[in-house]
Parts: sequence; C-alpha cells; structure tokens
Amino acid sequence: MSGAPGWIEWRDRLADRLSGDPVGADPRLRRKAALVLVDDLAAMVFGRQHDEIRTFADAMSRGDVRGEATVVAGGRAPRERAAAANAVAAGWDELDEGYRPATCHGGLYAIPAAMAEAEVTGASVDDLLNAVVVGYEVATAVARAFPAPRPLTLHPHATLSPIGAAAAVTWLRTRSGGAVLGAVDAAATMSMAGQFRHATVGAQVRNVWAGGGAVLGFLASDAAAAGLRGDAVTLFDVFGSTYGQSVDPAELASERDTWAIIDGYHKRYAACQYTHAALECALEITGGAPLPSPEDVVAIEVATHPLAMALDDRAPTTALGGKFSVPHVVAAVLASGSGDARVFASGGLGDPTVAALRDLVQLTPYDSLPEPPHDRPARVTVRYADGSRRDAECLSAVGGPDRPLGEAEVLQKAADLTSGHLPDFAGVAAQIVNGGVAGDEPWAAVLASLIPEVGR
Repeated sequence: MSGAPGWIEWRDRLADRLSGDPVGADPRLRRKAALVLVDDLAAMVFGRQHDEIRTFADAMSRGDVRGEATVVAGGRAPRERAAAANAVAAGWDELDEGYRPATCHGGLYAIPAAMAEAEVTGASVDDLLNAVVVGYEVATAVARAFPAPRPLTLHPHATLSPIGAAAAVTWLRTRSGGAVLGAVDAAATMSMAGQFRHATVGAQVRNVWAGGGAVLGFLASDAAAAGLRGDAVTLFDVFGSTYGQSVDPAELASERDTWAIIDGYHKRYAACQYTHAALECALEITGGAPLPSPEDVVAIEVATHPLAMALDDRAPTTALGGKFSVPHVVAAVLASGSGDARVFASGGLGDPTVAALRDLVQLTPYDSLPEPPHDRPARVTVRYADGSRRDAECLSAVGGPDRPLGEAEVLQKAADLTSGHLPDFAGVAAQIVNGGVAGDEPWAAVLASLIPEVGR
C-alpha cells in the first residue's frame, strides 16, 4: 500500500526537512519561533487565574515524588503531566497562536510537551525552539494534506495535538527526521475523535484535548523508540480512511521552501478567531465606550462567513461557549465597549445587558464572500427603535495574514497578560525574542527566570 500517489514522496520530503538545526541557520525563523513560544507561554500564565486551571494543575501534580517539570499554574509534576496542565492553560482563553492556511494551532500542540522535555533533559533554548519549529511543521503539514471538511466535524485539538507533541519530543531526543515521523505514525493512531460541536456548545472537555495530546505525544515517542511503530501508510489510514478526510494532491506534490511557523498568526482577542471580524465591527460601532441606550436597540444583524455561521448559540453557559458564540461576543463588546480578554470571561455570561443584546443578534451569510485573506469577513448593523442605525464592516480581523500583529504588539500582549502575576516576565520574554538570551542557555534556567517560584 502507498496511501495515495505522491504520499511516500511527500513523507520523505517532510522527514528530510526535520533534521538539522533550522533556527541556527535562519535568524528570522528563530525570532518567530521565540515569539510563538512566549505568546503561548503568556497565555498559560494568564490562564492560571481560572479555578478550573488551578484545580486541574493540582490534579496533575498530586502525589508526585519526582517534581521534574514546571506546572505554570503552580507546582511540579512528571513531564507528561506538567505538559498536559500547561496545554490546558495555554488554550483556555483562546489567546494562543494559530495557523490560517489550515485549521490548526501548531504552537499549542508542540510547545507544552517540548517545554517539559527540554526542562527535564537540560536542553538549550535553541534546542527548544527547534523542537517547536519541528512539531509545528509536522502538525500543520498533516492539517494541510488532509483539509478539514466544512462544516467542521472533528476538532484539530483532538486529532492533531498528539502528532505535534510527538514530533517535538522526538526531535529533542533524536534530532532525526526519520525518528520523528516514526513517532508521528504511532501518535496518529492515538489521536482523539473529539467533535468540533463540543466547542460550539461550550463543553469544556474540549479544552483538555490539547493536554491529552501532550501526554499521548510522550507515549508515542516512547513507543516508537521501543520499536512499537506503525508503517509508512499509518498516518494516511487514520486521516484518509478512518476520519474520511480527502487528501489534497496539490499539497502532496508541493515543494515547500519556508517553515510553516512563519505563517502563524497571533491573536489579540480572547475568543474563537472565527468571531474576530464581527468583534471588530462591534468595537468600531462602540468607539471604545459602552453602546448608548442599549435598551432601545431592536435588532442586531451580523452578516458573516461560513465558519462563523455555526457559532450561533444565544445562551452560552460556559466561558468556552461564550468564546464560540458570535451573538455573545458581539453583545459583550457592545455592552462594554472593550475587546479586553476579561470581557469574555465567564462572569459576563449572566450580565443582563449582554443577555438582552445577545437575544437580538441574527446571523446571516455574508454575500459574495471574498477570496483569502478576506474570506472571514463580517458586517454588523445595530438598529434602534427610532429608526437610526449603526453599521461597521471588517473584511479581515487583526492578526490575519494581511493585518498581522507585529513583534512589538505580541510582546506587549505578553506583558499585559502576565504583569499582574509575573512583572519580570515581559522583560525576559523580550530578551528571548531579541537574542538577549543566548541560544545555548539551558531552557530550565530561562524558564525559572520567566516563572520564578515566588510567582507560582
């Protein structure tokens, strides 16, 4: 069996890319990998304010006698359990980095496992960054090769997180592209069939999938090293046959000359990226202040793209449900005049003004959907009882490929997310990105300066 025409060749090319020292050969790649690392690590720090994150972190470190790796929300745990706790924290607020060319969060899948393995084994900062690049590359390559069908059925946090984690951990252990793909084959068989619906209805088990993927990544790496492997068609079988996702022949034939992480985007808003265009419309309408006379609003019309049309819950009951609800996101911004991360926390779900505005939101398809990068637009119209209206349109939200957050903006975001807990975090993070931290510095020492024990 060969999977599909070009499958084995695609796989061989991918393996060839994964050996060596990518960040050492490309300063731009190193800076981007460092930026993704500190962005997701800041999201972990911000996430630990939530009771659920602290409780889960305690469970991951309960009864531990080794204490080998840092749990960002507090304590220490075996590496795979620390990675699980940190992955859940990183994705909780929807502030982690993402990838627009395919439905995937490459950093979330690679970073928690790579951080824990690097800390325990004494790996350097550049070792960690290389592992992040490799884990990101493999997870996104699979996501591009097997495009998720629309409407979305399976969630990539479930299907792809074991693959990104296994790739990152195995690179740290072997530096071998062949060994990485051997672990990825095993990881693919362990991927989880988590339904995308869990996100849209706010079932918070969805937030655990990246943590489960981190644990499974370690398991797959250990299994492959012991000779418990799949074969060259295993990955194809899982995604093509079991999940029923059609392979993209153009992707199999492509000769990539850049690393996928370069195309990663950074998020400004703590909500599903599919809501961001509507969110920015609401911000424009408010002008930075709460919507005047919300009691006189009679209708809120949101024309939006197909991915957002499914996010239509007007009565979310969890923070996750709110972040995946266009009506809630729009109503929360209109009521507050703010896009701050705290606006989308669970405390706003029961706000009477938000609830009243939420009930008025009607979603309609955006006519004549533009081509990428304007394929996720929105138009919002707020209508008042006196016949007046307020309108705004956003073709592409900030953070997308045409409106990327700059390096300084991402570092400022990290500072904003961490200053309340760890005032020194931002300075160290900037040094990692700017090269002020030497590449051969042990990651464990750098992590201790980012998250000192007093902060935990």
